[in-house]
Amino acid sequence: MLHIQESLSHNNLLLSSILQAQPIHPQPSVSNSRSTRVIEQLQDKLDSVQREVLSIRKQLESARQIKQQCEVESQGYVESNIQYRTNIQELIQTLETKQKSLDSTKRSTVHLETQVKKLKDEALASRKQLEDLRRKERVLERDRDMAVMEKAQTERQHIVQQESIQKLASRFDREVVGLRQDLETVQGQIKVMTERSLSLANGVEAKIKQRTMDRRQLMCQLNAVRSQMEANTQRFVDQVRSELHSLMNDVYRTANRTDDFHSAVTKCRGEVSGLVARIRAYTAEASNFE
Repeated sequence: MLHIQESLSHNNLLLSSILQAQPIHPQPSVSNSRSTRVIEQLQDKLDSVQREVLSIRKQLESARQIKQQCEVESQGYVESNIQYRTNIQELIQTLETKQKSLDSTKRSTVHLETQVKKLKDEALASRKQLEDLRRKERVLERDRDMAVMEKAQTERQHIVQQESIQKLASRFDREVVGLRQDLETVQGQIKVMTERSLSLANGVEAKIKQRTMDRRQLMCQLNAVRSQMEANTQRFVDQVRSELHSLMNDVYRTANRTDDFHSAVTKCRGEVSGLVARIRAYTAEASNFE
């Protein structure tokens, strides 16, 4: 730009010096040929100068246009430079902000790296705990399967035992009914025996009253026999009742003992049979005495 301005200044000075020069007037000379040659030379020089002037004018016009364009471009460059400076300032501020953010990010990154390391350690510990829990879970699953199998087996055994208990209960009910019938029979026989004993005592007493006074000694003996008989009868009745009560208690106790049920029933039957035999023997003895 500066070089173009210097060239334009030089051309303007040269043009001004040519235009301000005084016109050349031909001098009288001795020889016309020499003047003609000088005129031709001057004319050639003038033509050359005019051509140069035209060229310089064109260059000057082109330089003016270039100058205007350069001024416009320079103004654009100035405005662009201002905008660039503004942008650079904004970029510097942005860069400072980014630098602060970067520093904060670095600090956060260091903190996060610490947390990540801590989380990795916790993850490893959690993984170990998870493996331990999985092993415990497998052990618990095996225990659960065994418990389920044992439960199923226990339920089957319980069902079998329930069926056995139901059968034994049904059988026990039948046995209890039979024993109650036997008890009622025994009680009936005891009642009959008691009535016969009372009837026998009343008959003996009537016969003793009809006897004569000279047989008082025999009467006394008979009274003693009667008293002894009543005592024996009452003792026998009490004994039978006690044995029956004990028998009933044994029957009810053996109801809760399924293992000894059959032996208890057999024992009860034997005792009842023995009791019936004793009652019959006593009845026969009383009949013989009468």
